[in-house]
Amino acid sequence: MGNASGTPGTKGKRFHDVWDVKEKLGSGSFGVVRRCIRKKDKKIGAVKIIKKSGLSEKELKNLERETAILYKADHPNCVRMYDAYDSKHYLYLIMELCEGGELFDAITEEEQFNEKKAAEVIKQIALALQYLHAHDIVHRDLKPENVLYSSEAKKTLKLMDFGLAKALDANDSTLETRCGTLHYVAPEVLGRSPYTHKCDLWSLGVILYVLLCGYLPFYHDDRTMTAKLVRRGTFDFDEEDWGHISKGAKDLISSLICKDVDKRIDTKDVLQDKWLLSHTQPEKKVKKKHKHFGRVHSERFVKTNSTRKKEKSLFALNEDQEEKTYISIDAVAQNSTQMKRFVDNVQDEKKIEKSKPVDPTPNKTTFE
Repeated sequence: MGNASGTPGTKGKRFHDVWDVKEKLGSGSFGVVRRCIRKKDKKIGAVKIIKKSGLSEKELKNLERETAILYKADHPNCVRMYDAYDSKHYLYLIMELCEGGELFDAITEEEQFNEKKAAEVIKQIALALQYLHAHDIVHRDLKPENVLYSSEAKKTLKLMDFGLAKALDANDSTLETRCGTLHYVAPEVLGRSPYTHKCDLWSLGVILYVLLCGYLPFYHDDRTMTAKLVRRGTFDFDEEDWGHISKGAKDLISSLICKDVDKRIDTKDVLQDKWLLSHTQPEKKVKKKHKHFGRVHSERFVKTNSTRKKEKSLFALNEDQEEKTYISIDAVAQNSTQMKRFVDNVQDEKKIEKSKPVDPTPNKTTFE
């Protein structure tokens, strides 16, 4: 990481020459997060100040890798990285500040939540994935917790947390590391064979499933059993919860949560899907039969979030089950509560808690 890598015009300058530091947003064992303002244009960001002496060589390399990926991920639906500065004692990482909160938090506040809203969410995430995959970046940890609204207007969604993302090249066209979040991970990731970017499409399907019913398609109290359920790849649409959901929505889910990777659709297919298009066109109106759907499932999301807020996780294991710690730098894009949860993770995230059936954001880890 160079002395002042980042936006044009900052090269050769120190962090404090370019940015004014404001109030603290969060703090933890290896850093502090503060709001900052760029002097030349008053651009607001969030700077994570990391003390280098507290990082191992491996952690520094992970930061460099993730920084490089974030600079490449220049898309309206991906959280942006503005600047990175490397001084003698500190790293300064300046990210876009997203103030609209998490996707699922926003859903609980809505009076209505229906297929139209779900389609709008999936479209934005699919657009982000389409861009990433076109630039040979695989996210590998797609889940509702890693999707934020950019502002309180809650219009634009941003994909974040690239701590497990991988940038492919000519010598590395497939993936092998078993990582991600168990309840959202694709079955091929749990195997020993190489896998591709389509693991992100499986995760997208799980998100859509959860959005429309409020619970996970693959869940068991025992994580080993959950892994077996994921590997099996079979799920159903219970009539009580899915009877009022359109066939188009179910078909899209089935095309995404498809164990056969060759038959699993890609982002282009998602964005051209008839159900998605019919629910994301401005002139289209959602049928009245979906009117009361949101109220029932909003209650589930409230319970879901109350459980999820107690959970913290930010580590992964490699194929040999040797622990790795990932210091995810784009978590500074979250609000102050989420930031504090993030920066405390290195020391606190060693324990994996079992999630409840309705919890859509179980721990990020790899799998046995």
